Amino acid sequence: MSAPHPNLTLFPRGLSAGARLLIYLLISIAVITADTRFHALDRFRAGVNVLLYPMQTLIQTPELTYDRVTAFFVKQAQLERENNALRLSFIQYSAAMQRYRNLQLENQRLRTLLGAQQRTPLHTRLAEILAVPRDPYQLKAIVNLGSQQHIQPGQAVIDEAGLLGQVTRVYPYSSEITLLTNKDQSVPVLIQRTGQRAIMFGTGINDTVEIRYLPHNTDVRTGDLLVTSGIDGVYPSGLTVARVNQIDLSGSRAFAHIECKPVAAVDRNRQVLIIDAAIPAPAPTKTEKH
Repeated sequence: MSAPHPNLTLFPRGLSAGARLLIYLLISIAVITADTRFHALDRFRAGVNVLLYPMQTLIQTPELTYDRVTAFFVKQAQLERENNALRLSFIQYSAAMQRYRNLQLENQRLRTLLGAQQRTPLHTRLAEILAVPRDPYQLKAIVNLGSQQHIQPGQAVIDEAGLLGQVTRVYPYSSEITLLTNKDQSVPVLIQRTGQRAIMFGTGINDTVEIRYLPHNTDVRTGDLLVTSGIDGVYPSGLTVARVNQIDLSGSRAFAHIECKPVAAVDRNRQVLIIDAAIPAPAPTKTEKH
């Protein structure tokens, strides 16, 4: 018969659970007292904090990311609203300045005329370009205003520099703009320096338009500015259109060939202005003679 193992006893003896609890309480009190009075656990606490810092950062990352993303989009929306407001003000100011410069020159020729009709200010609405046709020969654009916003075919479209084209087709919530560089587009203009009237035609190229059917002896120079004449009733007068870029007066042509460059960014705009019909100025009342 084998002898019992010396470490195995039927009734083990040792400290009771109550005694162990008392010892642990005394140790805890001693540690708390030492830490409170002598700051004995400061280094230990710092070490534990260093070890737990990556975990705390990982736990807080989703919340911090959410706060940052939310703040980003809120700030972006606010900046976009402010940018749109500033751009609208800038475009309106530029459009007004175009007409004022032309009026200064025109008033010099009309000083001696009495009762000249007073020009009315432009009434415009800001529109955003939604799409551009992929066909390179169709120089058009689609904007986000339509018949529901009282847009009508024929309304002129400008940017901060000058004329872009006109509305040619209207849908309920969008409209099609044909750019002035389109081959099917023509604009009555006048040479600002001389007042010579002409018709400008699109060429199908974004940065080129041309004047046709002017005689070879026409007083036109490279750099001359072209503005809308307003005689067609579609485009308000005085809008900047293009600047003369090249003149061909060779005898091989029946008329002078004049190439011009549009001043507006016909292929680089995101937002444009659609000009409403001008509100006519009230006619001056005649005073009765007594």
